[in-house]
Amino acid sequence: MEGPSLVILRQEMKPFIGKPIILAEGNWSGDASQFTGQTIRWIKTWGKHFIMRIGKVTIRTHFLLWGSYRINNRKDRRATLSLEFENGDVHFYSSSIKTLDQPLEELYDWRVDVMSRKWDAKYVRSLVRKQPNSYLADVLLDQNLFAGVGNIIKNEVLFRLKFNPLLRVKDLKPKQIAALVDEAHNYSHQFYRWKKRYVLKKHYRIYHKGTCPVCGSKLRAEKLGKRDRYTFWCPVCQAM
Repeated sequence: MEGPSLVILRQEMKPFIGKPIILAEGNWSGDASQFTGQTIRWIKTWGKHFIMRIGKVTIRTHFLLWGSYRINNRKDRRATLSLEFENGDVHFYSSSIKTLDQPLEELYDWRVDVMSRKWDAKYVRSLVRKQPNSYLADVLLDQNLFAGVGNIIKNEVLFRLKFNPLLRVKDLKPKQIAALVDEAHNYSHQFYRWKKRYVLKKHYRIYHKGTCPVCGSKLRAEKLGKRDRYTFWCPVCQAM
């Protein structure tokens, strides 16, 4: 689940902040029952991390590749974590949940979070330049550079810029690095707006598509880079 989706989840869970948890249960390594009777004090997001302060405990949820959530609509299987309130319930599925003991400012740098108001494009450009030998297909998925960018955003951004996914950072001119950083940020916010209106998939131009919307060529779909994630790209429009 990509960063924009977690911002939407944070907004959807606002009605539960400050409300007593009637029942907490789940299938994770921690003791979910400790949250029964507690309240959610605040909710934050950083990249793909969904962070909640429940009582005196801070937990981080990562939805991994196949995680999901449901609000007031439980699936027919046990959740990783379920929280029930008088005014509704929320359920996290196929997720990794971890207790955080350190202060957030020691764990997270919001300057690299594409959805944060503290996003700092100049700072991110400096970090990208320090990865000269990295493939662009890997760079965009590096959460230390682009926190919140996932495989959908990666594919769509590279296609928009007509950058081949196997270009390396050192192959780009300074203006191209700036374009990469800006487009990752801009597309993430478009992703958010489209998903809020339930029209996100209608705007996919290349992700899980068969032909290029520009030249009509057959798209390639391969696992590329060190991260071995599927990349969809046009061999004509995104030639090396």
